[in-house]
Amino acid sequence: MGTAAPVVQEREVSVSPAERETGLEWQRRYGRILVLSDLVVLAWVFVTVHLVWAAYPRQWDGLGGPRTPWWILISVVTLVLWHLVLTLAGTRDARVLSGGADEYKRVINSTLVIFSFLAFFCFVVKFSPPRAYVIVGLPFGLVMLVLSRWSWRQWLLVQRQAGRMTHRAIVVGNRESVEHLAAVIGRNEAYGYHLVGVCLTGPDEGKGVAGLPAVGSVDALKTAALSTGADAVIVTSSDATHPDMVRRLGWDLEGHSVEIIVAPSLANIAGPRVHIRPVAGLPLLHVEKPAYRGGARWAKGTLDRFGAWALLLVSLPIFLVVAIAIKLNSKGPVFFVQERVGRDGKTFGMIKFRTMVDGADQMLDDLTPDSGNAVMFKMREDPRVTSVGKHLRRFSIDELPQLINVIKGDMSLVGPRPPLVSEVSVYAADARRRLLVRPGITGPWQISGRSDLNWEETMRLDLYYVENWSIVGDLLILWKTLRAVIRSTGAY
Repeated sequence: MGTAAPVVQEREVSVSPAERETGLEWQRRYGRILVLSDLVVLAWVFVTVHLVWAAYPRQWDGLGGPRTPWWILISVVTLVLWHLVLTLAGTRDARVLSGGADEYKRVINSTLVIFSFLAFFCFVVKFSPPRAYVIVGLPFGLVMLVLSRWSWRQWLLVQRQAGRMTHRAIVVGNRESVEHLAAVIGRNEAYGYHLVGVCLTGPDEGKGVAGLPAVGSVDALKTAALSTGADAVIVTSSDATHPDMVRRLGWDLEGHSVEIIVAPSLANIAGPRVHIRPVAGLPLLHVEKPAYRGGARWAKGTLDRFGAWALLLVSLPIFLVVAIAIKLNSKGPVFFVQERVGRDGKTFGMIKFRTMVDGADQMLDDLTPDSGNAVMFKMREDPRVTSVGKHLRRFSIDELPQLINVIKGDMSLVGPRPPLVSEVSVYAADARRRLLVRPGITGPWQISGRSDLNWEETMRLDLYYVENWSIVGDLLILWKTLRAVIRSTGAY
């Protein structure tokens, strides 16, 4: 199946060159914002700890209650150390602030480190810390720090959508690799790269691509970067972009605030699986194997079942209301069970609230899909959908019964979209890799457009998840699913 050449839509920005900060300037300003924000959050956490402790006073090894100078001093010292560990752990590193889970991982690890140190210190000096430090300080601190970072990330995204606080970049490489990278960057504004030009190698040298102007040859990259105000040069994989060229480019740009970024030809592989290990001065990229089995899978399964049970108990009133609405709206059963393909190609009955008229499957041959998806049937105005079903689909309420599938072990809370048997029958070899893991109630497709996605985009997102899943990544997808459901983009 052929894939059309990627198209990049340049967005209009309302920022004049005089108002635009350089990459180094806005990174420093954003770093100072996070320094102050973290300090305010940590101060809030310790004030809350002492308020809770004051409400439930205890005596701790002769040090007295929460108003004693000893514990006030210990709280101040712990706050300073916590803030310092957040800095040393690189939680404000510009490379992790734009997107992905790495920033949150570093914040969580830093918090666990400081509380581990506090526990060790208290053990050595033989006195017990107040329970409020652990029961309130640890979870409240984690939640507030993560929420604070998430809020600032949303603010940063708004700034970048307006053309501010972005990296102005030039892309170097052959036409195919440049087009691919430009399309990826165009789909991910959160990462903050604004392409200002391209430098094509090979027979297309001197030509523009994807609506981006040419900036000259490889030998003139230094001049091009300085004249366009670029603060990054992204070098893609091609025959002309050999190590000597990258080294010479580094020498040319030395002393200027221009970063060199190398984009290796590793498709759908996330950072945690890629490690650079130098051998005799040669940087070798080691790609770790994906985790399909083992302890991580056990942890994911445990999280799935506990999470599904909790969500099911909370959702029982919704189940009752929806069941009554479906029965009053149209004839037929409340639930609709459809055969889907799960892990390792095994089929199972996926449970959903019925959103179509009874016997909708027999009407499928008379309908024509209009979503442009070559494999999955999608129709924006499907006449089989009932009036109640439209509302259930809009907010994905029809998928709540799949929690039962998660408890049974057929599905996961997060994973690739569960395919139909008819879809799997036309899968290519690479598409079958989606079946290496359990399908999910939600996944990258759910937070990236749902039914609006074409088949190639759905495949790319699912394969990326299969190859690079993590527990923290799953938690982020669950969080983003709530926003996607509220917006109801692509739900029909």
